[in-house]
This record gives sequence, C-alpha cells and structure tokens, in this order.
Amino acid sequence: MIRLTRSAAPAYLTNAKVTELTSEFKATKESVWRKPQITQPLLSSSADKCAYCECKIDEESKYMEVEHFKNKNDFPDLVVQWDNLLPACKRCNVSKSTHDVVNQPIINPYDDEPRNHLYMNWYRFIGKDQKGKTTVDVISLNDTDRATTKRFQIGQQIHINISDIFDKLERYKLDGTVLRRNRLLGSVRNLLRECQRSSEYAATAATVVVNDELFGTVLLDMRALDIWLPDLDALYIEAVSISY
Repeated sequence: MIRLTRSAAPAYLTNAKVTELTSEFKATKESVWRKPQITQPLLSSSADKCAYCECKIDEESKYMEVEHFKNKNDFPDLVVQWDNLLPACKRCNVSKSTHDVVNQPIINPYDDEPRNHLYMNWYRFIGKDQKGKTTVDVISLNDTDRATTKRFQIGQQIHINISDIFDKLERYKLDGTVLRRNRLLGSVRNLLRECQRSSEYAATAATVVVNDELFGTVLLDMRALDIWLPDLDALYIEAVSISY
C-alpha cells in the first residue's frame, strides 16, 4: 500500500448529477457508480492499481470495483461523492465489505500515509498503531494465497536480479567496456523501474531493493566509479519514498 493522490472530481460529477445518481441509488439500490466517467478517473488516480493491495486491475483477468470507503449501506448520501470512492480489486473490496471506518478507522491511501501506520516484516504488513492493525485485518493484507506469497515471490526474484547486477558490476570492473557498462546500467534501471509508484506491488519491490545490503554495495561502487547516473538517482529516490 502506498500513498495516493486524488485527482479533482471528474466534470461528469456535477452537483446535479450527484443528486440524481444518489436519488436513483436510494430508490433502486442498484449500482449507479459503474460509469466510465467515474471508473476511468479512479483507475488513473491509482495508476490502474487496487488502492489497497496494489495489484493491477486494468487486466482482463482482474475485476475493478468502485470501493466506497464509507460503505454505501450506512452512508447512502456518499454513494457517488468523489472523496468517498476508491478503485479496488474484488478481493479487497469483498474483504472490507461493510466495515465501519468511522468507529473503527482504517487507512485511506488518499488521505493517509500508510507508512505512518504500517511496516513490513518478512513480506507481512504489521500495524504500528490501531489504525494499521485494523487495516491489516479488515483488508486481509496478509492473506497467504493472494498477498504474502505474492510479495515473497516478488522479493525472491528481486534478490536474484540484484545478484545478477552485482555480477555485471564485477565484470565491468575487470575491463570497463562500454558494452558491460550499458548492460549494468540497463539492469539497474529496469530493477528500479519496478520500484516506482506506477508499478504493480511497488511498495514491496521498493522495500526489498532499498533494504538489500548487496544493492547498497552496488550503489556505492557505481557512485565511486562515476557511473551512477542522474536518472538512476531519481528512480532510487522515488523508491526510497515508498519503501517500508
């Protein structure tokens, strides 16, 4: 989970349209929010990811749901209020269900910095405070099949990639050819791109990379060799900003 920036409400959601859709929902109890004018801006605001677990939800095998932070049963007047809507995968949305976020607050990635309430240990999210602990349980952030195992697999592949990068660095130190340098730079760049806000499971990838001792050695050696380029630095800074 990473901090998200909410865009301005789409032009479609005028006061009149909000009133119309809210009245329709109250009368029929049918979905009035699955409109492309609502779903597309929501997806864009999270880089096509679930606001909670960070899986991609713009793929054919995934299903994007409009999640009502304050649930629509208890707060029908907020059913299409822009600040109450989040993009979520079906699993996270079902897990949260009708949880009362007023009496038992959870993290809203658009309003809260998740790192203030959570930390990651062995690919599991741990609550730093009650809001963090409640979030882990309500969203099922440590569900083995769909969450923890996936983070573990990502971490293992990243460790393999870092070992490969270290080997490329050692080979570059031996002859310093442009070819070896460019292969090294390309591998580091690709690794850091996995740690950017728009990438799937970015928080996990960034946490593994930033806290990996071998990658720290690579970074220092590349700086000493004057081959740690400005674009790598920008990617790394972004990774640090979302790591746990």
